[in-house]
Amino acid sequence: MPFSKKAKLAIDSGIKHINLAATALRGCPINKITNNLTMKRLNLKTSPNSLLLFLAVTLITGISSGCSEESGGVDPEPAPLPTISSIDPTSGMVGDEVTITGTNFSSTTSENTVTFNGITASVETASPTQLVVKVPENATNGPVAVTVNDQTVRGADFTVIEANVFDCANSEITEDTTWEDVVTGEAPDYIIECAISIKENALLTVEPGVIIQFEGQESGIFTSDGGGLKAVGTSAEPIQFLGTSNNPGTWKGVYFGSNHPENRLEYIAVKHAGRTASGQSGEVGAVQLSRDDESKAAIVNVTIEDNEGYGLFVTDESVLSEFANNTISGNTQAPVGIYFNQLGSLDAGSAYQGNDDNFIEVWENEIEDEEVMIPQVNVPYRFVDSKRYNIKQALTISAGNTLEFVSGAGLRLGVQGSDCSATTGTLNATGTAEKPIIFRGINDGRGAWLGIGINSSSPNNKLIYCEITGGGSGDFYNASDFAANVTLQCESKVIIQNSTISESGGYGIYLLDEDAQLDQFSENTITNNELSPVWLHFPQVDQLDATSTYAEGNGQMYIEVEGDAIVDADLMVKKLEVPYRIGPSGLGRETFVEKILTIEPGVSMEFETSAGIILGSPGLDCNPSSGVFNAVGTAEDPIILKGVSEGQGTWVGIGINSSSSENKLIYCTVSGGGSSQLYNAGGQGNLVIHCKGKVEMENCTITDSGGWGIDKVQGGNSLTESDNTFDNNAEGNIAP
Repeated sequence: MPFSKKAKLAIDSGIKHINLAATALRGCPINKITNNLTMKRLNLKTSPNSLLLFLAVTLITGISSGCSEESGGVDPEPAPLPTISSIDPTSGMVGDEVTITGTNFSSTTSENTVTFNGITASVETASPTQLVVKVPENATNGPVAVTVNDQTVRGADFTVIEANVFDCANSEITEDTTWEDVVTGEAPDYIIECAISIKENALLTVEPGVIIQFEGQESGIFTSDGGGLKAVGTSAEPIQFLGTSNNPGTWKGVYFGSNHPENRLEYIAVKHAGRTASGQSGEVGAVQLSRDDESKAAIVNVTIEDNEGYGLFVTDESVLSEFANNTISGNTQAPVGIYFNQLGSLDAGSAYQGNDDNFIEVWENEIEDEEVMIPQVNVPYRFVDSKRYNIKQALTISAGNTLEFVSGAGLRLGVQGSDCSATTGTLNATGTAEKPIIFRGINDGRGAWLGIGINSSSPNNKLIYCEITGGGSGDFYNASDFAANVTLQCESKVIIQNSTISESGGYGIYLLDEDAQLDQFSENTITNNELSPVWLHFPQVDQLDATSTYAEGNGQMYIEVEGDAIVDADLMVKKLEVPYRIGPSGLGRETFVEKILTIEPGVSMEFETSAGIILGSPGLDCNPSSGVFNAVGTAEDPIILKGVSEGQGTWVGIGINSSSSENKLIYCTVSGGGSSQLYNAGGQGNLVIHCKGKVEMENCTITDSGGWGIDKVQGGNSLTESDNTFDNNAEGNIAP
C-alpha cells in the first residue's frame, strides 16, 4: 500500500542518516558493526520510518564508538601489492647483477626479499621502482619473486648459466674456433683446467669481453705448428685471462710457439699466471715467445700483472711484431726478460715499474743481423750474463736510459780477436744534459763490471752526455794489458763529449792500439779511477783536450803514455791539469820523433828511467832528419821536462839529430836527464846534440843531469843559447 506523505519524509530522513553513517564507518571491521547492533535494546515499531530511524541512530551513535576503540576512529588501508614489470637480464651466472623494475618496492634494502626459484638473493640497491640484486649461489632455473610487507609477487623465469668448462679430453684446437662472450658481468665465460694447444694453422679468436679462468699448474694457452691466437678486446670490453684464485702462479700462462700472422694480444689482462717454467725458455712467466718456428706476436694495450716470474719473456729467435702501451707490474721477477738483440722491440709508451725486480732483464747474445734502437723506459736495463754483449750491427741507445751490468758483463763493439780486421758495428749513446745515458754496475764501487770495448771505426760511434762508472773489472780484449771503463782496440774510433768516466777498476780510458782514435774529445770528466784517467800512445796525446778534467780522485794523477815513435803525423802536446808520464816505447826504447813535435806552454812531461825523446831516426850515421822539437813556454807558463823521480840521472834526456831551425827550448825546465848514453856514438846529458843537430835555447833551467847539462856528439855544435840557468849537473853545464 502506498506510504503517506509523513512516512515518505521519515524514510528520506532515515536514508540520509544511513548514508552519513556508512561514510563514517568506511574501513570499520564488520564484526564491530554486528556487535554494536546486538547491544541495542530498543522497542521497535513496525513502521518503516521507525526502522530506518533506528538504523541511522544506531549506526551514528553506537557503532562509531566501537570502531574507535583501537584505531582512533578508522583502521588504516592495507599496503599496496608490489608489481614486477621487467627483469634484466633474464639469464646469467651466479654473481651477476640483475635489475628488477616494478612498483611498490621498499627503499630500504632489508625490507625487500628477492628469490630465484626459492633461493634468496642479496639486494644491493633499492628504490620504490627498482631493485638491483645478485644471482645467489645454488640458484636454479625458475621464477624471480619479490616480497614486500608480507605480500609476494612473482615475475618471469630466470635462466642460470654455467661457464663453459673446456673439454680437456680433447685439448688440441686444429680448426678455426671463436670463443664468444656468453656470460654477462664479471663471471667467467670459460674455465680451462689443462694446456690448450692451437695447432695445424688453426686460429683461436677470443672476442671482446670474454673472461677465461685457468686452474692447475699446466693450464694455459699455447700455439705451435702454425696455430694462432687472436685475443683482441676493446678499451670498453677488455678480455681477461685470470686464475681461479687471485694468487700468482695459479696457472701457467700464454705461450706463442708459432709465427701465425694473426698472433695478437690487445686490450687484455693476463693475471695470476706463472705456475711452472716453459719448456722452451726454462723460465717462469705469464706471456712468452718461444724459439719454436721463430715465434711472432703483437702485444698492444695489454696489462700483465700479479704473476709469478716474468711478466713477459722473449727468446732470442722470436719476434715482437708490435709492442706498445702495455702495463707490466706486480710480477715476482722482472717485467720483461729479453735477449740483447730483441731490445728494440720494446717501447717507451709502456709502463714497467712496480715489479719485484725493478729492471728489464737482458740476456746475452749478439746484435748481428739488424740495427737495434733501445727505447727510453722507466726502469734500468740489467745485463745479467757475465759475458761480453757483442755489437756487430748498429746499436742506438735513447737518451735517459740506464744500463747496468753484473760483474764480468760489458758491451763489445765489433768482433773479438787478436787481429784488427775492420768491423761495421756502431754504438751511438747520445744523451742530453737533462737526460744522460748511464752505464754502471749493479753494485757500487770500482771494477763492478767489465766496461765498454770498441773495435769499430764507424764515425757514428758516440758517447755523448754519458755517465760510465764502475767498469774495469778485467781486461776486455785478448791483447789487452789493462782494464778500463772504455777500451779502444785497433783502428777504432769514438766521439766522447760531455761525459763522466769514473770508478774504473783500472784506467778511465785505455787506447790499446796506437791506431785507435778519440775523435772530438771534449768537456769530459775522468775521475776516481783506480789508475790513471787515460792510458794511450805518444802519437795519440793530441786527442785529449784542455776542456776536460783529469785530476780529481784518480789513483795516478797523470796521463800515462807509452813512448811510441812519432813518424806518421805532426803532434801537438796540449797543456792539461795533470802531467804526461812518458814510458819507453813498446820496444823498450826512447821515443823517436821524425815529425814536428810541438809542446804548448804550461805542459808538464815526466819520464820514466829508460824513457826519453830522440829527434831523428835511430842509427849510426849522421843523416839529417826532418824531425822538429819545438818547446816554447812563457815566463808565466814554462814547460817542465823532468824525471819521475827527483835527483840526477833519473831519465835518458832529449837528443837532437835534426838541423831544423824550429828546434827550440824557450822558457823550459829540463831536469834529471842523462841516466844513460843516448846515442850509439855517445852523449849523456839533459840535452844531447848529435851530428848536425841544431837547437836554440833561451831562458831555460838545466839541472840535475846525470852527465852534462848539454852534451855534444860527433860534431854536434850548433847550439844557440842565452839567459839559461845551469845547476847541479854531474859532468858540467855545456860540453866543449
